[in-house]
Amino acid sequence: MSKLKIVKTLPGDQQFALFNGLPGKLYDPGSARFQLGNDPVSTHLEGCYFLLKDNEPAGRFAFYENNDLKYNNKAAAAIGSYECIEEQETSDQLILHAIHLAKNKGYAWLIGPMEGSTWNNYRFSKHNQHMNFFMEPYHHIYYNQQFEQAGFSAIADYYSNMDQTLDFDGEKLNKAEKHFLDTGAVFRKIDMSDFENDLAKIAQLSVDAFSNNFLYTPIAVDTFVSKYKNLKRFFNPNLVWIVEDAKAEMQAFVFAIEDHMDPHHETVIVKSMARKQSSAFRGVGSYLAGKIVQIARGMGYKKMIHALMIRDNASMQISKEYTGDEYKSYTLYGLKL
Repeated sequence: MSKLKIVKTLPGDQQFALFNGLPGKLYDPGSARFQLGNDPVSTHLEGCYFLLKDNEPAGRFAFYENNDLKYNNKAAAAIGSYECIEEQETSDQLILHAIHLAKNKGYAWLIGPMEGSTWNNYRFSKHNQHMNFFMEPYHHIYYNQQFEQAGFSAIADYYSNMDQTLDFDGEKLNKAEKHFLDTGAVFRKIDMSDFENDLAKIAQLSVDAFSNNFLYTPIAVDTFVSKYKNLKRFFNPNLVWIVEDAKAEMQAFVFAIEDHMDPHHETVIVKSMARKQSSAFRGVGSYLAGKIVQIARGMGYKKMIHALMIRDNASMQISKEYTGDEYKSYTLYGLKL
């Protein structure tokens, strides 16, 4: 019978190295896991827990308490940064500890994987038969089964769609652009010389635009800026477009980025697109979706990924309009306590 022990730690503690080092034992050195990891974030973090099996780390999770996180109008805790060996005894004990934590703290639901909120990494991929794209989390697929074996069930499904035609209606786009210009819209690229200020504006618009989204919780503007400013070197301003009104107030944006995991440099990823809820420029989201296809094709890209969309939301419908076909699927799990 194996000896199992759960240990709590936090970044900066001496024992955190055991938590942090576990992925290095579970994945090959060249794995996509190390391009972008499911690692803990400080916001809402209650603690980092790892399981010792015969005195060796064999599993881990981070536990988050986000006071704004609700599911079915009930308070929910979240677990993220999940890693575990492929052994049911170990995964059951690891997840059971997270369940006991959430119950003892009075939560009605436990959700995962999620690094505290939907602003950070969340969801498990359902398959790894396609190469990971840039900024897409990677993990062992058997984690899905470990969550399900512990009693979790899917609370949302997500997709990434692939467009390999980059077709667009130029006449329709020109007509729409003229309409928006005539009604006072100003189109511009992200200003790389004033990058953080533009990020702050995007953050403010995102908080407004996404406030009705599934599992939405607010994010501080400075937290959003610090999250993305370190990625500046990966941004191409030609792929990030902003719509402002005559008073220079941001009304909409589309954020796309090259897939830096594509060795042929043929793919661009649409990461996010939003319009201010009170904006007078209705339909500008569909226009931006077509415009970014036109721009990407003009830049020589041959493929476009519409990334990580929840089933049947507005982004999914826009992706279908521009011939996106399902490319990957993901699940977010929940457990009623």
